Amino acid sequence: MIHRLEPKDYAKIRTLLSPDNVNNLTIHAIINGTNRGAIYVDDVEQPRTALVDQTGVISIFVGDAANEAFTADLGAFIEGELRSYTTESCGGTHFLAVVPDEAWEEVVTKAISHREIETDWEHYYQFNPEQFHARKISYRPLPEGYTLKRIDAGVIENDPDNILIEVVEEFYHSVDDFLQWGVGFCVCKGNAVVSACLSCCVHERDHEISVETYEEADMNKGFATHACAAYLEHCMEHGLTPHWTTLETNDESVRLGTKLGFEPKKKCKIIEFEY
Repeated sequence: MIHRLEPKDYAKIRTLLSPDNVNNLTIHAIINGTNRGAIYVDDVEQPRTALVDQTGVISIFVGDAANEAFTADLGAFIEGELRSYTTESCGGTHFLAVVPDEAWEEVVTKAISHREIETDWEHYYQFNPEQFHARKISYRPLPEGYTLKRIDAGVIENDPDNILIEVVEEFYHSVDDFLQWGVGFCVCKGNAVVSACLSCCVHERDHEISVETYEEADMNKGFATHACAAYLEHCMEHGLTPHWTTLETNDESVRLGTKLGFEPKKKCKIIEFEY
């Protein structure tokens, strides 16, 4: 049977984590309560297997894939409790999970075999400051009429479309939590936010990046590049480690990451279906 842990007990799954797990940043951020998420286990006292769900983003499996106390009910759990949590917490309509190895791929695929499954690869990148500085000289200047701003309480409050509030609350329990733990920069036209780069997941000095340009008419004009460049300069000045993760099929994100000096480090398979 699969049980949902109370937040005060999230730390019980730390023993299941290996030092080289590429998703440790996300998992620790949820354990610490910095970012939104839920953790499900086979045993609330001594868990051997866990599913860590980053709310509205992705599910991550850790621990023993051969543990039948967890895997026997996995299909029903995904279709039942996890689906309800995803819908109620963020209006999510998809199951999206990273499977760290072939054993977990077999288990998850079997659990949802009745569904029309799609697969992809999640690529994890490492920041190379030398590459960033070498490529930065080729960035286009910011067009006239646009400004680059650090995301603070004033920028969020003055955003006429409430874009930043919506984005921040996807990842954090509150705007105040983001302002305490996260970092962000945005390109604006007046007070309107055109593009933003911000920390979507934080553990100690490690920061996962989320970047988006919000209107199609503003895409491919270098706005995201400028927001990200300011973010990366801040990270280097303050001793923070930025992380870039993207799906293999997201060509624009792959290109932008490379343009910013990120280099591929590892990849894991992704399994997805629409509820």
